[in-house]
Amino acid sequence: MDDLLKKSRGLKTRIIEINNYTIPLLNSPMADTVSKIITKIINGVNKAKKDYKKEIKIPPKEVQFASEEFWDEIIEKAKTLGIGLIGFTPIDENFIFENDSISRIKFLYDNGIVLGMEMNYDAMETAPDTPAGIESLNIYAELGHTMNQLADFIRSKGFSAIVCHPLGGPILFPAMAVKANMGEIGRQGLLISKKYGPRQRLSMIATNASPLPEHTPEDFKIHEYCKKCGICIKKCPSKAIYEEPIINQDGTITHIDWKKCIEYFYKTTGCSICIQVCPFHKIGYKKIFKDR
Repeated sequence: MDDLLKKSRGLKTRIIEINNYTIPLLNSPMADTVSKIITKIINGVNKAKKDYKKEIKIPPKEVQFASEEFWDEIIEKAKTLGIGLIGFTPIDENFIFENDSISRIKFLYDNGIVLGMEMNYDAMETAPDTPAGIESLNIYAELGHTMNQLADFIRSKGFSAIVCHPLGGPILFPAMAVKANMGEIGRQGLLISKKYGPRQRLSMIATNASPLPEHTPEDFKIHEYCKKCGICIKKCPSKAIYEEPIINQDGTITHIDWKKCIEYFYKTTGCSICIQVCPFHKIGYKKIFKDR
């Protein structure tokens, strides 16, 4: 296999299986809406799979030079498609999962375009009730669809692109987002950004375009605040958030007891209580640090 392709160094994954959701909405007036959202998720995953198979048949043999103007175009296109957060970073093989059960991706290109889409504030305020559950599913669908559109745009410019669908994907999205200087990980294991707090879904496109835009590392001071807060730990109905995260041998950090989390996650169509109670969601980054 081509040396330019990145592969997993053995990171294990826990997958989100859409068939495991308990969705009482299917017997409610919202049934048609939920059905359409799930269909859109499945279509997005299937397109990502299909495009990956095409990409990997004849992978690029070298990186392709990308100008500043090209990256400006990508940023502008992402914004027009509804992307609120975008960051750039080389792919870290330590963050690639050994098995991608969603899109069956085994190899990625050198560089990552990490993207985030906001979940609606008012909907997430209702967590763990129906509107939050619908919004959680909806952003998986919308972001997945948008990723495929953006990847097609990148290919139209002559570059290669592999879509990592937000429902699961082949790589640890929050870790890649931190590497891309998009925020820091909160105690609930989610990316907390300046713009949306923990209220975004993440995804990534791997590309052979290089060099990536430069960015200056930033100290967001989110860790400092989270250590003194801990409301997500107190409010978690499953008691699934570790008081002190566990550092694995490969350097990845585990914040959540997956077995405790996932049952309630499926039961409530996404739970999201740890988002709803987070001050970075309720108050916002700017106000928190202005008040301090």
